[in-house]
Amino acid sequence: MPLTYRVAHQQEINNILRTWRFPLYFSKPVMNHMVHFLDGVMTRGFSGTLTDIHRESCHSQDRRTLSHFLTHGKWNE
Repeated sequence: MPLTYRVAHQQEINNILRTWRFPLYFSKPVMNHMVHFLDGVMTRGFSGTLTDIHRESCHSQDRRTLSHFLTHGKWNE
């Protein structure tokens, strides 16, 4: 898929999260991670690994950044 499609697709995900008022509860860096994660998960061929998420989402940050976000984030169960 071309990069322009990816950028538009990520913007669409971002718009949906804004519609659901996620920015009221999450910081901008967290929102960026969520868009990155959701884009990678919804990509065809996703097999459940962070490497897949990072590769398919065309995100500019290192894969370890997403891993740190998921591992060390404060999550309520």
